[in-house]
Amino acid sequence: MNLNLRRWPAALILAVALFAVAPVTQSAATEAAWARLAQGGYTILLSYSSTPGGGEPLRADLGNCDKRKSLTDRGIQESRRIGMRFAARAVSINQVYSGEFCRALETAELAFGSSNIETRAYLNSIVGGADPDEIPAELIIAVEEFYGAGNQLMVTHPELIKAISGTIPRQGEAVIIAPGAKPGDKPRVVNRLLLD
Repeated sequence: MNLNLRRWPAALILAVALFAVAPVTQSAATEAAWARLAQGGYTILLSYSSTPGGGEPLRADLGNCDKRKSLTDRGIQESRRIGMRFAARAVSINQVYSGEFCRALETAELAFGSSNIETRAYLNSIVGGADPDEIPAELIIAVEEFYGAGNQLMVTHPELIKAISGTIPRQGEAVIIAPGAKPGDKPRVVNRLLLD
C-alpha cells in the first residue's frame, strides 16, 4: 500500500500525531502526580462523586442524610474506585476532611472509611457568595499549616476547586495543591491526578 503523505492535509497529520501522543502524556502526568503524593506534605482536593441532579440549598438539616441528596449508584462505585486507587498506590493520607453536604461526606466515607472523616464548613459550596472566586480563609490556613509525612485530603464541591484551580475538575480528577507564594495567598496547584 502506497501512502503519499504529501496529499494528506497538515491538520490531519497533526491530529493523528496528537492522538497517538495524548494517552502517553496523560499517563505520564498521572504517574508524576502519584510520585509527588508519595513524598507527602500536600493537600488533595476531590469533588464529590455523581449525584442525582442539581444543587441543594444550605439548610439547618445539612447533616441529616435521610432528607438530603446523596450519590447515585454510579457515584457510589466512583467513590469506592477512588479509595481503591489510593490503597493500591499506598499513598499515605494523614487526615480526610469533607464538606457537610451528604454527597461530599458519603464520597469521603465510601472511599476512605467513616472512622477518620472530619467535616469542615469551609468545604461547603461557595456558590451564591459575594465573590465566587473567594476562597475561605480557613481553607487557606489549613493548607498552610499542614505538614506531615503523608497528605491531607479534602472532599468538596467543584465550584470551590474551580476557585482555586481555575477549572471545574473532571469526574474522578483530583487537584493537588500547596500553600501560595506568601501567607494568606490562594493555594497553588502543583498537579492533577486522574483517578478514573
